[in-house]
Amino acid sequence: MSAELDSSRWVVDSPALGTTLSARPCRAPDQPDPAPPGGSVAPIALTFSGGGFRATLAALGVIRLLADIGRLRDVRYVSSVSGGSVSNALLAKAWPDLRSRGFTSAAVDELVIGPAVGRVSTQSLKMSLIKGIWRTVGPMTRTELLARRFDEWFLDGLRLEHLDEEVRWIVNAANLTTGVRFRFERDVLGDYVIGLTGTAGTRTKLSLAVAASAAVPGAFAPVVLKRVSFPCAQQAPVLVDGGAYDNTGLQALDREKYRDVFLVSLNAGGLLRPGAYGRIPLVRELARANSLLYRQSTGLRTRAMVERFRRGREIDAGMPLPPGARRGLLVALATDFMSTSGKLPDWRATFPEHRTYRGRDLALVPTVFDKLDGELCRALVYRGWWLVGAALAAYWPDRLPDLTDIKPPTI
Repeated sequence: MSAELDSSRWVVDSPALGTTLSARPCRAPDQPDPAPPGGSVAPIALTFSGGGFRATLAALGVIRLLADIGRLRDVRYVSSVSGGSVSNALLAKAWPDLRSRGFTSAAVDELVIGPAVGRVSTQSLKMSLIKGIWRTVGPMTRTELLARRFDEWFLDGLRLEHLDEEVRWIVNAANLTTGVRFRFERDVLGDYVIGLTGTAGTRTKLSLAVAASAAVPGAFAPVVLKRVSFPCAQQAPVLVDGGAYDNTGLQALDREKYRDVFLVSLNAGGLLRPGAYGRIPLVRELARANSLLYRQSTGLRTRAMVERFRRGREIDAGMPLPPGARRGLLVALATDFMSTSGKLPDWRATFPEHRTYRGRDLALVPTVFDKLDGELCRALVYRGWWLVGAALAAYWPDRLPDLTDIKPPTI
């Protein structure tokens, strides 16, 4: 069915939701299934939250840590939102070359972290968009311009269908038409209400998926997929920042089918701070209410996953996990490690914790796509690296090699 947007209807009144209080799953019999990832005896899944370049850079530190401990080769799932989707895309593009070079730390530095830090620390993506705003006088939107910049900076026009099949790459947006998570993957795109369609022949670029995932309402226009058909769509998908629905990226991987996949989750989203937001009353209250809703949804997802991790740690290593249990870790930029369990004291003694930049906590770096100081970029990479290493040391010490074999990223 060809989907055209009815401009006379506000999208949340979409008939895709029917007349009930919940969305109706698409029951089309011929929906394609996402291709399973390549085999691994100890598969790892990564989730990267939104949070602008703060989230991008911290997620690159997570990738570096996995390379340092020899486990990057075991990554089989990456789910991301907004700024975290930039890291997801950078890793996806570099994956074949990383594999050919043995997934070493040096390869990650050269192929992933170095180019990203080089761009972010020397150019402002926001200013680049402002200078190119004249292009949006015609049919091109600000979000399509963002996708073009992602191609110019990082992705070179790579299409979804050409991503490496060894990993299931999941870039998440929010569909305003259906009110649920919309996913871009190597083989499929869509959501459970409008159904899934294959990427082959759609010419959908990875850059558009990342731009849709980062399309903050107000700053960027929604991505309207008018030229792609979905089996149960009555209106075209209207896509905005995935953080509007799930800023953690966890929902894509929280089902029982992923029970035996070790999950590494980084939340680099913004913090809810006490006090008023701004001086204009209406804007202030709306901003505060939006932040409260974000905190509630993120808090519920993370608490549920942490409880599954707690159950998983009660099961001896090598034993099958019961329903509702998972193995993994979840950290945020503001995480404090209060315990002294496992190898955490040794980790702290070997690798100092650097959580501030010029006296300010890194969790408070603004959610922006501006040019960032090179020192700040490296501090954020180190912060993501250190947090995951500390969590492994505290809760899964057997998954860390001898600490003397690990060389941290430079800061």
